[in-house]
Amino acid sequence: MTFLLALLALSPAVAPAAAQPPAVAASTAAALVPVPSSALPDFKESFKGRAQLIQAAKEAIAYLKTLPPNKSLAIAGRSYAPAALIDSARAMIAIARAAKTQDELAARVRETFDAFRSVGLDGQGRVIFSSYYEPVLPASLRRAKGYPYPLYRRPPDMVEVDLGAFGLDLSSTEPSALLGRVGRDGRVSPYFTREDIDRRKALAGRGLEIAWLKDRLEALDLHIQGSGLLRLRNGREVLARYAGTNGLPFGSVGLALVRAGVFKPGELTHTKLHDYLRKNPDAVSWILSRNPRYTFFELAALPPGGEPAGAAGEPLVPARTVAVDPGVVPLGVLLYFSTVCPQADKNGRLLGRFPTERYAFALDTGGAIQGPGRVDIYAGHGPQAETTARYQWDGGALFVLVKKLPDRSR
Repeated sequence: MTFLLALLALSPAVAPAAAQPPAVAASTAAALVPVPSSALPDFKESFKGRAQLIQAAKEAIAYLKTLPPNKSLAIAGRSYAPAALIDSARAMIAIARAAKTQDELAARVRETFDAFRSVGLDGQGRVIFSSYYEPVLPASLRRAKGYPYPLYRRPPDMVEVDLGAFGLDLSSTEPSALLGRVGRDGRVSPYFTREDIDRRKALAGRGLEIAWLKDRLEALDLHIQGSGLLRLRNGREVLARYAGTNGLPFGSVGLALVRAGVFKPGELTHTKLHDYLRKNPDAVSWILSRNPRYTFFELAALPPGGEPAGAAGEPLVPARTVAVDPGVVPLGVLLYFSTVCPQADKNGRLLGRFPTERYAFALDTGGAIQGPGRVDIYAGHGPQAETTARYQWDGGALFVLVKKLPDRSR
């Protein structure tokens, strides 16, 4: 999930609440449009890292091979089978390996692929690019001094009610299922809120704790990101990955403070939020309870390379994989985009913000990534990734690339 939207733009690249892009409901035919040869971008890359691009292409191929061969993947009103996108990824691998210059790479891309541009938020092609990362947090597998904040596994008493099974006439804007719990009276109620769990200890003592964290605000960051690396006291690292939520709506902690007049829209940053909460510990519980949604986790072995799997089930590749709305852009597809991105050193020190053009693959989704006007760039983990994610919020252009089909012979 994008860090920026989740905390009401709690990064220095903050956008006022009124300027947040609306969710856009659009068919893939309307959201992506063919680009004539006269309007193609130059397809050059300002971003280094061919090996990472090739790795992302391999992850996309691995995902696409899991799909039924006759599955329909819609792009700009056309219906592609997974084989077409596999061929596209393989073609990109061949070009990335063979091209010796940016000019050669760009020329071969123009010859090889059909391009489709996202209409963006405004119908004119403007796409907003945010970024997300994998936090690395000190943790203990047992409650210990200095580690008072638990992470919970998904509770076994949580039930899912399929509303469609009851023959209800649901519109597309209403949920098709509800999460809740069955009370002693046999009635289904909404599941416990964040306030119930954190303040009233509704889950304490039930053996659901899987790890303990040092810092309450870092725990909140982990809940928002959806997964993270836990560095245990013995130095070992494990992955805390998303296992579900309590099904309640997300509430922005930052927006609660803006509405309370503590901050003005546009001035709130992640650092300012943490500073304020640490200086006002008595207010922390109330402020955090403004977000009733609660995330549950499960522990897993650290994946190769230390990066988590995205919605496609394949490891994410920093800077070369992105989250999209799969109703607009199919997972596994090759992308080309241009925007402005932050650059930081290995210690997380911001060096500036610079234009970038690069190729990437769609391998993830996000709750805030809706419609043709939103893309979330995966930044990786560590201080450099954290800074990159917190400062990323810029407009740009997005293109979907599919290898040209051979001429029809029948």
